[in-house]
Amino acid sequence: MRIRIAGALVALVFITNTGCINMLADPLGRRSALKEAQLKYTQAIRWGNLEKASEFVDPDLREDFLGLLDTFERIRVTDYDIGSIQYESSEMAKVTVTYRAYTVGTYLDRTIREKQVWRRVGAGTQWWVEPQIEGVVEALKLSSH
Repeated sequence: MRIRIAGALVALVFITNTGCINMLADPLGRRSALKEAQLKYTQAIRWGNLEKASEFVDPDLREDFLGLLDTFERIRVTDYDIGSIQYESSEMAKVTVTYRAYTVGTYLDRTIREKQVWRRVGAGTQWWVEPQIEGVVEALKLSSH
């Protein structure tokens, strides 16, 4: 019986300490906020919803991003793979996303990589992407000729 109690106490201490270590690694939730924003942005791109994706785009770049709306309507993203997040600092991170996509009318599935740069301004947890979706559009234009 004592062995079971001792084992349970060791497990409880381990779980408690592991939780504390994770809290110390990201006490303000900035990394988890980036993961969530990055996933939602990439999913919106996957489903062709540039308006939804624009909510995560740097406000200074948003108008140009939305300027691709008509062009992007002819693109279908069939799949994506999110690479690991590389933190350059507490305010900047890079992620490479690999899309599988085609242009309507060609149905030639292509693999295209987008190198997303994410920045956090100020003390909050809001992250903004500097989108490179133009590269995805250009890569697919090349395949349609």
